[in-house]
Amino acid sequence: MTSSWAKVGVSMRGWILTLAAITSCAPAMAQPAIQLPIAAGFWANDDQACATASYGYIFDGSRWGVVYYYGPSGNLGPAAELQPITQTRAVEDDFTQMQFGGYDGAGYFRVKATGADRALYRVGAPFREEIQVSDEALIRCSYQAMSPKMKAAMRRFAPALAK
Repeated sequence: MTSSWAKVGVSMRGWILTLAAITSCAPAMAQPAIQLPIAAGFWANDDQACATASYGYIFDGSRWGVVYYYGPSGNLGPAAELQPITQTRAVEDDFTQMQFGGYDGAGYFRVKATGADRALYRVGAPFREEIQVSDEALIRCSYQAMSPKMKAAMRRFAPALAK
């Protein structure tokens, strides 16, 4: 009886070592790079100047979201709402749809390039029995062109882009 338990122990040990070897490789192949048709960086509405923008969007290669200053005169903050992009896919009109957290509901977040450092951001939100669509024309701001406040926000929320 002891010898059969010893065989199970050796077999179990081999299985555990195999599983450990497989899972140690997992981080290298865990998540493919996120592909969006725009460059990583800070994106502001095209009606704002990069030097005075107090809100905009960050794409850092794996996350998308808004960064902003708030309050009566935009003096509070910064705050950010960045979400990991878990999946992207091409959809109609040359847009790329972003999926966050494995959920793909009725609403959507889409982006497409419209020129060099220009993009169109489209949000579709369920409302009653339809989807309300809003578009924002965006420009990509270089770090050097941003205000000291937004540079501080970039250093805090997307340090790899703060250069």
